[in-house]
Amino acid sequence: MILTFLFVVFLGTIVIGVPLVWAVMVSTLLPMIVFSRSYPIEALYLNFIAGIEPNLYIAIPLFILAGELLNRGGVGVRIIRFVRTMLGWLPGGLGVCVVTAAMIFGGISGSAIADAAAVGSVMIPSMAQRGYSKPFAAALVAAAGTIGIIVPPSIPLLVYGFVGNVSVKELFLSGFVPGVVFAIAMMLVAVWVGKKTGCDVGGERSSWKEIWQGFIGCAPALFMPVIILGGIFSGVTTPTEAAGLAVVYGLFVATVIYHDFSWRSVPQLIIDAFVTSAVVMTVIGTTQVLSWLITLEQMPMVNIALLLLGHVLEPVPAILLTAPLFIPLAKAYGIDPVHLGLIISCNLALGLFTPPIGATLFVASRIADVGVLAITRAMIPLFAVSLIALALVTYIPVIPMGLVWAFR
Repeated sequence: MILTFLFVVFLGTIVIGVPLVWAVMVSTLLPMIVFSRSYPIEALYLNFIAGIEPNLYIAIPLFILAGELLNRGGVGVRIIRFVRTMLGWLPGGLGVCVVTAAMIFGGISGSAIADAAAVGSVMIPSMAQRGYSKPFAAALVAAAGTIGIIVPPSIPLLVYGFVGNVSVKELFLSGFVPGVVFAIAMMLVAVWVGKKTGCDVGGERSSWKEIWQGFIGCAPALFMPVIILGGIFSGVTTPTEAAGLAVVYGLFVATVIYHDFSWRSVPQLIIDAFVTSAVVMTVIGTTQVLSWLITLEQMPMVNIALLLLGHVLEPVPAILLTAPLFIPLAKAYGIDPVHLGLIISCNLALGLFTPPIGATLFVASRIADVGVLAITRAMIPLFAVSLIALALVTYIPVIPMGLVWAFR
C-alpha cells in the first residue's frame, strides 16, 4: 500500500512539473506523514549527506566537464564527417551513419541527451534533405542517442558501480558488446527504411584519401576514450584519476588542437559544468533519502517500476533508487551484479526514447520540429528491435559478460 501511494505521489508531482529534487522529497515525506511513520527527521539529513559524501563521486563532475569540453566544439561534426566517408555508401547509409556516430560520440560524452543533441543537430536536416521523413529521422536520433549510456564510459554505469560497490572496469567492459548489438539492430531498420522508401539506396564509396582526412579530423577526440578506458582497464588509474586526465586532455584538444573556443571561455564552461554537477549531486542526495525509506519499509520493487522510472527519471537518479534494492536481491539469486547493472542501464536507455515523455525523444522532436505523436509512429520498428536486443542482453549472459569473464 505504501509503495503504491509513494509511486502515485512521485509520478503525480513529476507530471505537474514539480522539480525532480522536490518531487523526490515530497514522495519521501508524505508517506511518512500519511502512514504515521515516526522516523527521526535527522535520519533524512544524515542519509542525504551520506548519499553525496563518498570521494568516488568526484569523478562525476570531472566526467561531465570532460564531456562538455568536447561537446561544445565541433567534435560531433567531425565524427559525423568521418563516419559518412566510411559508411555513407551503404543502403540506408545516412541512417547507418547516425547510429555509428551516436555510438562513437557516446564513447566520448557518456550522456544520451548530449549524444542525441550533437548528432541530431547535424544529421536530421541531412536526412530530411536526402528524402527521409522527419519523424523517422528524429526517431532514429532519439533511439541511437541512448547507446551513449550503454557503451563506456557511461555515466549511469559509473554511478551504479559507486553505489553498488561493483567494479567500474567490469561494468565498462560489459557495455561494449551490448552497445554493438543495439547499434546493429537500429542499423538494420535504417537500411530497411532506406531501401523501402527509395530515398537512400546506396551510392559510391569514398576514396581512401577522403576516409583518411575524415579520420585525421576527429582522431584527437577519439583518443579521449582511449585515455579513460585504457587507464582504468590497465589498472594504472582509478575512475576518478582517469576523469581528471580526461579533463586535462579535453581542455588541450578543445583549445589548442581544434580551437573550438578561446581560453577566456573556459571559466564560464567550468562554471556551467559544475552547476550541472551540483544539480546531479543534489538529486543523488535526495534519491538516497528515498532509497532509505523504501529499504526500511521493505517495499518490493518489480520490473514495471523500473520501466516507469525510466520514463520520468534521468538514468542516474533512477539507478540511485533501484541499485541498492536490486543488488542484494540479485546476489541472493546468484545473478552477477555487473550483469544486473548492464540490464538496468539498457532498460533505462529504452525509457529515454519511449513515448510520450522520453528525454531523447523530446530533444529530437525539438531539433526536427516534429510532434511527438508523429515520431511515435515512426518509432515502432526501432522500439521493436530494441526490445529484441534487450532480451538478448538479458537472457544470453555471454553477450554482456563475455569480455568480463575473459578479463577476470
